[in-house]
Amino acid sequence: MKCLKCGSFNSEAAVYCQSCATYLAEKPGIEYFEIFKALILALLSSAVFYLIFPMPVTRSEYLIQLFSGRISELIFTLTLWSLFLIFFKFIRHRQQQRAYTSFRDHELHESLSEGIYVRDVEKRIIEISQFLEAKKVKKFQNSVIFRRIRRILYYLRAVPKKEEINTILNYQAEIDHNRMQTGYTLINVFIWAIPILGFIGTVFGIGQSIGEFSQFIRGVETSELSTQMRSALSGVTQGLSVAFNTTFLALVGVIPVMLLSSTLRKGEEDLLLSVEEYCLEDLLPNLHVRPGEETMDEAVHEHLGKLVEFSENWRKQVAPVMSELEKQSESLKHQVGGLQPLLRHYSDHVFQVKDRIEEQRNTAEAKEDVGEEEDASENVSVKSESTEEKPDDAESGEETSLKEETPSPTLEENDGNPEPVSENTESREQEKLKASGD
Repeated sequence: MKCLKCGSFNSEAAVYCQSCATYLAEKPGIEYFEIFKALILALLSSAVFYLIFPMPVTRSEYLIQLFSGRISELIFTLTLWSLFLIFFKFIRHRQQQRAYTSFRDHELHESLSEGIYVRDVEKRIIEISQFLEAKKVKKFQNSVIFRRIRRILYYLRAVPKKEEINTILNYQAEIDHNRMQTGYTLINVFIWAIPILGFIGTVFGIGQSIGEFSQFIRGVETSELSTQMRSALSGVTQGLSVAFNTTFLALVGVIPVMLLSSTLRKGEEDLLLSVEEYCLEDLLPNLHVRPGEETMDEAVHEHLGKLVEFSENWRKQVAPVMSELEKQSESLKHQVGGLQPLLRHYSDHVFQVKDRIEEQRNTAEAKEDVGEEEDASENVSVKSESTEEKPDDAESGEETSLKEETPSPTLEENDGNPEPVSENTESREQEKLKASGD
């Protein structure tokens, strides 16, 4: 596309000129150029129709009378001019429809659904331009949907509020609708002018007929009345034929112009409504108008990345230590498993020694109890004998010595035959165990 400022040529996907950074758009007078081009084509077609084919070779008197006359030629030329204008507008409408269909593509929809931030406005516009160029959409820079989305994105950078953007969308919709209506101004003029030309032809034909008849009245002669009457009536009928033929041609020519223009206008209005729905449903929900959200998202992603990196580094550093700990734990487990039989044998030996010590202690206690009982019995016997009689010292000494010597044979007998003592000891130990258990 050619830049209007510096004249350099740029690619179709370029939004700004690569030389002077000017926004690329079509010339403001593109509609006037189409009007002039349609006029040239209409004049050429009329010249071919009247000078080459089919008028010079036709033999139909009715067609010759219908299209003959300056007014009929003018009506025919205006009708062709209107039809060529409608044709050029239809081509532009097809381009607009192609651009809208490309925006409905799934790939572009997924790209926009990722979110549009304020800092990514220029980047998004370039991405959309490249996508439309890949789809081979011609002159998409001046399409309604591209122009509206581009303005919304620039307003997003200037006014980051969705309420303001909704208002701007409404204003832009009104602007596009008014632009569409003004594009049909000349066609509406032709729809109004063609029947008017037919009525002008009617008035001109009737006036011509009346002029012929008045001329006949002024110059009538009685002798040649029939011949003059015949020539006058032929002039009157010729004027009336011009009058009705021009009206008929105008009415027939304006019908296709009205039908085609109404159909095309309906299609453009539907396209404008579709573009507005697209902006409300697919564009506005994906706009991140608050800069805080963008900053917060970036901060969250940055911290998450740092956290993941830190966890990975920590895992790499701790991995050797953990493996060494696992090895040490395995070796310790084997060592403990080897010590368990020794500990079990040692505990059994300790319990055996404890049992022996307990048995010896119980035996010693039993012996002490037996000695105490014997001493007590001896003391009791001595006291009883002293109270009954008091022998002399020699006899008492002998008796006393005999009494003192008496237990020794008993102890010796017990040592020689320890069964009674052991039985008494076992019975006493059992009684002590019962008492301790109670």
